[in-house]
Amino acid sequence: MWNWNHLAPGWLIFLIFLTVFLIFGALGTWLLRGRGKRLSDAEPKWLDLITHTVSVTGTLYALLLVLTALAVYGTYSQAGLAVATEAADLKALHNVVSEYPEPTRSELQDLLNEYVDYMVDEAWPAYQRGDDVEGDRVLEEQLSRTLLGFTPSSDKDQQLSSLAVSEFEDWSKSRQIRSTFSTAALPTTLWFTLLIGAVAIVLLSCLIPTRTRPASLVLVSAIAGMISLLLFVVERVDDPFRGSMNISAGPYETVGKAFD
Repeated sequence: MWNWNHLAPGWLIFLIFLTVFLIFGALGTWLLRGRGKRLSDAEPKWLDLITHTVSVTGTLYALLLVLTALAVYGTYSQAGLAVATEAADLKALHNVVSEYPEPTRSELQDLLNEYVDYMVDEAWPAYQRGDDVEGDRVLEEQLSRTLLGFTPSSDKDQQLSSLAVSEFEDWSKSRQIRSTFSTAALPTTLWFTLLIGAVAIVLLSCLIPTRTRPASLVLVSAIAGMISLLLFVVERVDDPFRGSMNISAGPYETVGKAFD
């Protein structure tokens, strides 16, 4: 998958998109505008044909681009919800284990604190670098062993143990869902399609016959600018934990403060 945020900050990516498409537009205007005018003179219906072609092609490309933007934003929103849900489940699990007798209570609380610290200090920076994260799974296994190793000595402890296991299962599911979003990014093939399609639309617009070169440049610049803006939006929310507008570890920090 393509990681734009490793190339430059988000605002610079937009300028790169815009500059590249404007360069293609300027070159296309210089190389193709004359041919477009000659074709217009030779083919009486050339203006209708090229306008129809640009309209149909642009509509299909716009549909692909808008659907892609909606898809990546949906993924981004779901990833943020998954992080918030996991943090809430952690807090609920901590509330239950805080009622455990010693020394199990301290062991479980220490593991939960260690988990929160790991997510904030190690996991999130690793996500942003594109590295694999395994420490959360290891800590989950340690928590599971500690919970299952607890031997209830009364009916109250038995009920508490059952509740803790239930909360642990909820948190485990939330952790696994959150983990799946660590690799949720647009494939390179789709990025390639979006970029090649953008260039094609810009070059096709250069074939629309105009009386003056500045008029053609204005037309091409408007198309290039709109495409650059939409691609910028897609880039900003793509790859929720690694993109230029990545989801923060704030919910874990909030939960960690509540633990204290």
